[in-house]
Amino acid sequence: ELAWGSHQILTATAAATVLIHLGNETILKRGLITNNNFSPGRICKRAISNQKIIILSNTNNYPDSYEFDSIVPNLPSVLICPMGSNGILIVGGWSKRCFTKSDEIWIEGWSKKLSDLI
Repeated sequence: ELAWGSHQILTATAAATVLIHLGNETILKRGLITNNNFSPGRICKRAISNQKIIILSNTNNYPDSYEFDSIVPNLPSVLICPMGSNGILIVGGWSKRCFTKSDEIWIEGWSKKLSDLI
């Protein structure tokens, strides 16, 4: 499921990177991505506590978006999807406002499916 879903996101959307962080470890890194360790910050923790997707369509407008610099420095847009109470799916986009509503729905649906599997 991880290989198929991440491949689909990277090829069928404007995604440049996909990262899944579960518990205290990163279990998936695909696409354009650094070798740095990722640690969830305030934005990720808010997505998990509210159990809602957070969309940063232009990261320049969000001061806390630096938490994603360990994935790829200065990602222009980011989707943050909770995966249960201890996981997060992060999808970084190639440009500002690059994700369509359909992309958002599909990515959020995949994160919910993965939540059911963990």
